Amino acid sequence: MTDITIKTDKNIAADEVANLLASVGWGKESDYDAATIERSMAAYPIIAYCRNADGLLIGYVSAFTDGAFSTFIGELIVRPDFQRRGIGSALLAHVVDQCRGVPVYATPFQDTEEFFLERGFRIPKRLMSVVSMRNSA
Repeated sequence: MTDITIKTDKNIAADEVANLLASVGWGKESDYDAATIERSMAAYPIIAYCRNADGLLIGYVSAFTDGAFSTFIGELIVRPDFQRRGIGSALLAHVVDQCRGVPVYATPFQDTEEFFLERGFRIPKRLMSVVSMRNSA
C-alpha cells in the first residue's frame, strides 16, 4: 500500500460513498440519498477511509462497538481497481486495533469469507446465522 493514509475524521461526502458503493456493485449511485448516508456515517463510532493521490475515495470501513463485548463490521469496501493492494487489510486492522480485547464480528458475503479468515478471523464451532428484518418506514 503506497501513498495511502488511513483517515478517521469522517470528512467524506455522501456522494463519494454512493459512488464507492456503486463501484463494487451494491446498486447504483442514484439508489442512495445523501441524508441516509450521512445518518449512517454519524451513527458509526468507528469509520476509517483512504483516498488515492487524486483524492478519490478508494476504501471505507465502518463498525459499531460497545467497547466491551462486541464490535460489528458494518461495511468494508475497496474500489475494485484498488483491491489486492492491502487497503482492505489496513482498514480492517484499524478497526481491530481500535477494539483491542473486544470480539470483532463480520458477516461477509460467501465469496469474501477467505479475506477475513486469512486475517485471523475464524468460523465459530457453533455456526451462526444472519437474520434481518427491515421495519417499514
